[in-house]
Amino acid sequence: MSVPVRSLFLGLLLCFSVSLPSVAQASLKVGQSNSIEYSRVWEAILNDAGIRADFVIAPTDKKRQMFVNGAIQLDCCASPLWRQKPEEKAVQLFSDVFYRSPEYYVFPEGHVLKIKAAQDLRQFRVAVIRGFSYKGEEDFGSVVECRDMNELLDTVAAGKADLAFINLNDYQRRMREKPRAVALGQLAFIADLRIQVRRSSAKLLPRINGAIARLKASGRIEAILNDLDADNLRVRVGQSDSSGFHAVWSAILHAADIEPEFIDAPQERKRRLFTEGVILLDCCAAPLWRTRPDEVATQLWSDTFYVTREQFVFVRGKEPDVSTPAALRKLRVAVVRGFDYKDQAFFGLKVPGRDVEDVLTLLAAGRADVGIISNVDFHALMRRHPGPFVLGPVRVEAEQKIRVNKAAASLLPRINAAIRRMKAEGRIKALLEGPSAGKAPYSAR
Repeated sequence: MSVPVRSLFLGLLLCFSVSLPSVAQASLKVGQSNSIEYSRVWEAILNDAGIRADFVIAPTDKKRQMFVNGAIQLDCCASPLWRQKPEEKAVQLFSDVFYRSPEYYVFPEGHVLKIKAAQDLRQFRVAVIRGFSYKGEEDFGSVVECRDMNELLDTVAAGKADLAFINLNDYQRRMREKPRAVALGQLAFIADLRIQVRRSSAKLLPRINGAIARLKASGRIEAILNDLDADNLRVRVGQSDSSGFHAVWSAILHAADIEPEFIDAPQERKRRLFTEGVILLDCCAAPLWRTRPDEVATQLWSDTFYVTREQFVFVRGKEPDVSTPAALRKLRVAVVRGFDYKDQAFFGLKVPGRDVEDVLTLLAAGRADVGIISNVDFHALMRRHPGPFVLGPVRVEAEQKIRVNKAAASLLPRINAAIRRMKAEGRIKALLEGPSAGKAPYSAR
């Protein structure tokens, strides 16, 4: 190879090798913490370490198995004393400690006990979360398994268990959201919380430890744990499954200066994720549609931003009688899975679809006789995909609001201020009724 050609080749090779770091880093599958407090710390660590995360939401026992199998590479937030299964120890590494979490006993109100030694637990029923490991669990008299921390506290309050363990941050938040007849007892132990790293991703450990050191030195971790609504962290919000409302939802968040991380999930699952605190904001709903006890216990509502009409919808020329609830007993009614409907007990047969578009698809396919849809959704869908459909009578008028988890209550004034400004400027009406209704003005940031 001649000198000039060799020089050119080496130059190109050098340029290529230098350009490699600029290639967008692929996101990494990581476990989502089941705690609001620690999920925010977890996100801050990942952001500081420059790790793009694809969060996986799953029960703890499933997440532990996913980590062992390599389906997720990182998880938070755990202590080595909770991850002692042989198959876990074979594949895991741990970061430096990012927080020393005080774990307390919690008892039914009026029945606080003094636990002098682990062996004392042999005479008690201990409430535990399915999939969790506990220090000294071999000494528990018996266990009462619970799905999550809310159910654990409810179980203790109802006297179905004699005691349980909970960290202080979690206890304080959940008691603010839903006061219960329980009382905090003595400190049980302090857990050194770390990031669990799969050995196959060991090269990320120095970056994670560096991020932990910086965040601890700046006081950022303590600040997050003492302020659940830290402004410079993204907020997980429900993705509207309505094309008609997506634009106004995005615009309200933008006007409130809230950076959303949209969670797209079926309606029923979104409702569960909201009550579990994984989703902190959701849109768009009316209080009359969200009356389950666990929802009422965890939700706040914004001011009304729009009043919609919930209406029947038919295929043109095929318009059955819907004049009375009793008339519905003979009909197949297309609905959105996870939605609750007025007079739904009278529906002859509920035909569920994933979203409002499915309602029209089911009608067009002849699988349903009548559907239920809001006027906003209907007009937005007809602009995009005109079809042989016609709106029927109005069933109910609903005040549309933003649903706010009580853990994010400090965001409510900002959301209400954004709604007031947008209504005064006529922007909400334009987004929902104007010629470009249904088109999102802002992309997810």
